[in-house]
Amino acid sequence: MKNQHLIVSNFTTKAFLLAAIPAYFFPSVMSWFLGWIFNNPILMKASYTSIAIPSLVATIIVYLLLQQMEFVQKFPKNKYVRIMVMTVLMVVFSLIIIKLTNLEAYMLDIIPSSILGAIITTWKFSFKN
Repeated sequence: MKNQHLIVSNFTTKAFLLAAIPAYFFPSVMSWFLGWIFNNPILMKASYTSIAIPSLVATIIVYLLLQQMEFVQKFPKNKYVRIMVMTVLMVVFSLIIIKLTNLEAYMLDIIPSSILGAIITTWKFSFKN
């Protein structure tokens, strides 16, 4: 009876690690493997820097935003709307970071990686009512 008012959340440390580790590992391995197949050392080097890191950063930011949305109970009910909102936020955030840090040369690495990180993370987590 004491645990009757216990709030259950999908946003735990384990869930965070299960989202963050693959967000870095899989884009890095996939792009490195393609660079290896096509004998492209530039792609192999970019795989763990300008491709995997934006995906990881987007995953962390989206995870924290979704956690806050669940906490304050302010979020779109429709999963596709949530995905679109988070994707647009990550594109805008990526563009701001690209402009502030003069990384225009890596725009085609950073933006798709952050979009994938946002979509996968938003798709994975649902809210408890």
